[in-house]
Amino acid sequence: MNHHISGEKKQETEEHILVCLSASPSNEKIIDTAAKMAHGLQARFTALYVQNGVRQEKADQERLEEHIRFAEKMGAEIVMTHGENVPVQIAEYAQLSGVTTIVIGQSNARKNHVFSRQTLTEKLISLIPDIDIHIIPDTFRDGNYHKLHLALYTEKPSVKDILLTISIFAICTMISLVFQKHHFTDTNIVTIYILGVLLTSILTNGYLCSIAGSFLSVVLFCFFLTEPRMSFQTYAVGYPVTFLIMLISSVLTGTLAAKLKNHARLSAQLAFRAQILFDTDQMLQKTKSSNEILSVTCTQLVRLLNRSIVAYVSENEALSCGTVFHSQKQDEKEEKSKSEEQLLVPSEENVAKWVYENQQRAGATTHHFRNARCLYLAIRIGDHVYGVVGIPVQNHPLDSFEYSVLLSVISECALAMENSKNAMEKEKNAVLAKNEQLRADLLRAISHDLRTPLCSISGNADMLLNSGNGLDDATKQQIYTDIYEDAEWLTGVVENLLSVTRLNDGRLKFKFTDQILDEVITESLRHISRKHEEYQILTECDELLLVRMDVRLIIQVLVNLIDNAIKYTPPGSVICIRGKKKNGKAEVCVTDNGAGISEEMKPHIFEMFYTGKNTIADSKRSLGLGLALCKSIIEAHDGSLTLTDNQPHGCIFTFTLQLSEVILHE
Repeated sequence: MNHHISGEKKQETEEHILVCLSASPSNEKIIDTAAKMAHGLQARFTALYVQNGVRQEKADQERLEEHIRFAEKMGAEIVMTHGENVPVQIAEYAQLSGVTTIVIGQSNARKNHVFSRQTLTEKLISLIPDIDIHIIPDTFRDGNYHKLHLALYTEKPSVKDILLTISIFAICTMISLVFQKHHFTDTNIVTIYILGVLLTSILTNGYLCSIAGSFLSVVLFCFFLTEPRMSFQTYAVGYPVTFLIMLISSVLTGTLAAKLKNHARLSAQLAFRAQILFDTDQMLQKTKSSNEILSVTCTQLVRLLNRSIVAYVSENEALSCGTVFHSQKQDEKEEKSKSEEQLLVPSEENVAKWVYENQQRAGATTHHFRNARCLYLAIRIGDHVYGVVGIPVQNHPLDSFEYSVLLSVISECALAMENSKNAMEKEKNAVLAKNEQLRADLLRAISHDLRTPLCSISGNADMLLNSGNGLDDATKQQIYTDIYEDAEWLTGVVENLLSVTRLNDGRLKFKFTDQILDEVITESLRHISRKHEEYQILTECDELLLVRMDVRLIIQVLVNLIDNAIKYTPPGSVICIRGKKKNGKAEVCVTDNGAGISEEMKPHIFEMFYTGKNTIADSKRSLGLGLALCKSIIEAHDGSLTLTDNQPHGCIFTFTLQLSEVILHE
């Protein structure tokens, strides 16, 4: 049967269902009901557990951890808080997190008298009347489970705690005897014993020693400090009341001190783990690769759990070899190697691979591969698994809070890997977009800039075919010259295109030979445009300068640089090609005295398809391939190509080549 208690309806744009976790055997049924509601409403699903400082028996603790894992399996986000007042903690979280519905279990037990305490559900209704509360009746009957544990339950005190308690009250008794000898009042002596109860609560673990100390203080006061001494009889009328008040005060004082110490311990633990999560988030923001992210995550987990961690990262749709991150306990090399042998055995690796393939936890404390040494968890977002983390838990199982923080750290790791993957894909897409833009620029340049010479060739050829007999020799000669120059220009463009594509694809084969630089420069002048006759071209080169080069490609570089100078300088300009030996290399300079290149164009001058704003007299624009090709060819020769200004105006393109080693045979 399902009871529905609803307060004032609250309009929310997003449903958020909260289920409360407990060690009750019926809690799994409650989680399952809440999960079905969340799935049906497509709502956010959260499972909350409030630690109130009450220690649980081992069976209850194990049952609670099973419920936490079941909730996570059902898609819940696990949240843990702590506080003494459980209803207030649930109400505060529900209000701050925008919870619309709370699913909680409640026993069918009824109030048997007027002074019965309010149930958890009744308190929640009074605290948050505007949130729907679904109550699942807790009808489970189990003789081994008691819903109300004694608040004073604790583990058996150690011998050290027992000896410390006896010592404290022995000292208190001696001090009290001294006070009584100096005629101090009984009130001062009672205060000494209450102080002893406080010290016992602070210095020992749990509640039992402080409660035992409360009774011991009354016994010692009665036996040693009341008349007649060394007996439990007393003649004073008011002493039984004094003993009772002293006992109540001691018990309350010891219990409160032990409870405050327990809450202080929980607060310190929460602060430490919150700092771990904050540091992890800060460090993950600085990482880039998946291996760096996994290393930071595992280092933080080692610091948090103080145990070794084994991690696997997904590479090329497969799980990589495992890496062990050692805890501080394992400083010796032998211990580290032993740990690696235990955690990286084939049986453990097979469990990690199963987790990677099935996207489920496995290993120790789970239903799959229960005999494994580690608990293996997938680092995943949605259906994509980025890696697997293994935590040794066979000898030291994780408590519920450690498990919840572990899940939070792994979630941060998965999110960082997702962001890294998206950043890499974005970078790849940017490179593809740039390549696509270059391709589009090339097609645009070819379609636009090749049209002029092709139209010129086509038009001149048509004129010769249809009207050739009516043209004089001078006009025919001019038409032939125009056709030749346009064809030469097209040949140069095609040659540059082929060289660029072969060079970028790595298909351009180099044939290095030893060549005399002066002869190479002379040969290059035979291949330049016929318009060089309108320019004054000078050559200066050291004699017998032997250079290691692919002569065909270096001639192409020289032709491109000289043609570039001819295109962008007015007729009559001086172009000088100099070759000399400098700093153990051959240096070639192509200098012109034209208008030069502006400062804003210089950083882009060697970029492919960059033509700047310069115009050419014959209206043929360059494709922007020449200088980019020249730079690639020179760098393939282990040289460099640079641009400097010529004074008072003009440009100097300088490239270097390796000198040949001359071996003389006598």
